[in-house]
Amino acid sequence: MHWDVIVFDMTAAPGEESRRIAHVCAAKGVDYRWADPAVLGGLHIMNARLFLDELLPADYAEILYLDGDTQVVGDLTPLLDFQPQPGGLCAVRDPMIYLRGVDRLRDEFEDEIRAFGDDYVNSGVFRVDRASWAAISREALAQMGDATSALHFEDQTVINRVTDGRRDYASLRWNFPGFILGYGLDAIAPPAIVHFMSNPRPWQGAYAPWGRSWNIPYLALAREFPEIKAYCAALDLRRRAAYKVKQIAKSYVERRLWNAPELIDHIRRLEERADV
Repeated sequence: MHWDVIVFDMTAAPGEESRRIAHVCAAKGVDYRWADPAVLGGLHIMNARLFLDELLPADYAEILYLDGDTQVVGDLTPLLDFQPQPGGLCAVRDPMIYLRGVDRLRDEFEDEIRAFGDDYVNSGVFRVDRASWAAISREALAQMGDATSALHFEDQTVINRVTDGRRDYASLRWNFPGFILGYGLDAIAPPAIVHFMSNPRPWQGAYAPWGRSWNIPYLALAREFPEIKAYCAALDLRRRAAYKVKQIAKSYVERRLWNAPELIDHIRRLEERADV
């Protein structure tokens, strides 16, 4: 099976910015495609994943979707080769599940995901065949709007609702949260895809807990292609100093949380049940 890497640009109209992005993609062997954001029908750009069936060329039958704030650091072959159940998708349980298992999840988040038990997935990375995703997307889009606007994780929770009972579960290694890097959990699930789900992001600087090593790829790309340097711009001095202090303190607290024996045991149990 042959796989291509496709980046969709959904700026309002292709211009100089699009030209720069297209140039970098061409140099790196990435298929760049501009898509008219009007296809979203006024929905937020985060819902673009629900329109992949409309956006992809007709000859693509399989999908591995990755959010833009991910880094691929391992061989994806096992995930690419995995075939989800017909009509369903394969995704990684959201890190909120682990916090919920040790009663450390915020109440409003708990209310939203309680019904899913340990089976609520993060929609930032998923493996699905195109026909299944087309049907899932239609079901999800039919539920978008006023009925779901009160949800904290609107499209993600809707995707969980419409795929309930027809999901396969991937290891944490395929959607490893960047905010727990360096806490020792990579010994349980060595990361292949790291997802930087919260601010700051590594292209903004070498902040805790990931540090310089995860910032370097963005700096290297900016050096190779100066026309995109602005996208890797560091925060201003005041915000940078505030973030460094905040992240150091936050990392100290979160390291203790994510190394709690009961939380580690919960992660291990769910990893043993992973399908891929």
